[in-house]
Amino acid sequence: MTTVLFVEASSGGVVGGSLTGLYHLIRGLDRGRFQVGMALYERKPIEADLARLEVPVHQVVRRRLPKQHALLDLEGYRKARSLSAVRAGLGAGRQAARLAAEELPAALGLARVIRRVRPDVIHLGNGVRANFDGILAGLLTRTPIVCHVKGFEKYGARERWAVRRTTTLVCMTQAILAYCRERGLQPPDARVVYDAVDEAWLRPQRAPAEVRRELGIAPDAPCVGIAGNIQEWKGQQVVVEALGRLGAGPPVHCIIAGGVHRAGEAYAASLRARVAALGLTGRVHEIGFRADIPDVMNAWDVVVHASVRPEPFGRVILEGMLLGKPVIATAGGGVPELIDDGRTGFIVPPGDVAALADRIEAVFAAPDAARAIGVRAQSWARQQFSLARQVEEMSQIYEEAARMHRT
Repeated sequence: MTTVLFVEASSGGVVGGSLTGLYHLIRGLDRGRFQVGMALYERKPIEADLARLEVPVHQVVRRRLPKQHALLDLEGYRKARSLSAVRAGLGAGRQAARLAAEELPAALGLARVIRRVRPDVIHLGNGVRANFDGILAGLLTRTPIVCHVKGFEKYGARERWAVRRTTTLVCMTQAILAYCRERGLQPPDARVVYDAVDEAWLRPQRAPAEVRRELGIAPDAPCVGIAGNIQEWKGQQVVVEALGRLGAGPPVHCIIAGGVHRAGEAYAASLRARVAALGLTGRVHEIGFRADIPDVMNAWDVVVHASVRPEPFGRVILEGMLLGKPVIATAGGGVPELIDDGRTGFIVPPGDVAALADRIEAVFAAPDAARAIGVRAQSWARQQFSLARQVEEMSQIYEEAARMHRT
């Protein structure tokens, strides 16, 4: 039996793709081979789901230094920051402060959890930079470290130092692995393991018409949806702007599903104001975080992914494909590894309102072709991104790391 402690250090009061991905992975692990636990850095709504899987949750306290401070309002400070030498010094000072006030205390707290649980392996779910304290905790307890990179992070000398102390670096896409190598990360072992979605979890429990009735949308009204935490880089406003540009035809409704990240409150307010300014208040439905997201997504005709920055993976894309929906997604990052443009979905340039509006119109103008895309996408996703494949690949990584630890 191999014991794995998953560490998910995200904050912001929402459940993001990194934690959702770990949850699906845990659902698929063979409990005859693995005993699992989870360490979180804040309370999360998903804890009830973990409890049903009999996964113990350990809370680790990490203080967060404020990103905003009074000096930012001083013109002299802003001018000084424009000088590269001053900016570098301030960056080094902030990094030292973060190490002393945030990362070292969190590392010591996590090390206490590790010594209590005594895992064979720790799985850090947020990458090298965000899990720097987790790498320190693994070194303090001499526990093998599987570090899961799920984003395009900023890397410096300390990240290059830290990654050499891991056991295995797992990258969610080939794009992420290439990015890490280009920036000088040299782990002892690096692999690409695509995330997956447990189709048993994704199976809708309610009819689309019932969900639409709850949301105030007619059963035959064209409807697109975007799921993800409400933050500027996720591109919800791009979808709203595209909706405002649609031409003649039945009015298209849009569902925005996802919680508001603490860093996205101002953006959420501006998004609502823009919806009102475009006269879309009755057609754009912001529904917040939904535990029944499979039911909600299944009520959409089209799934839209609109990130304006390169998306490392795009879990929502995979969920839409597995539900048999045509997906329109923005190019960049790992997205082209998920979608064969024109065959299993559609790709548009990030932030391009006109291109997104044109693609939405084209999909609704050819419903039979859209349905065929959805069918092909579902088959493709099942073949290439199955949970069984991800679970077996990760299981081998855990057991190899545990054997190294035991010897």
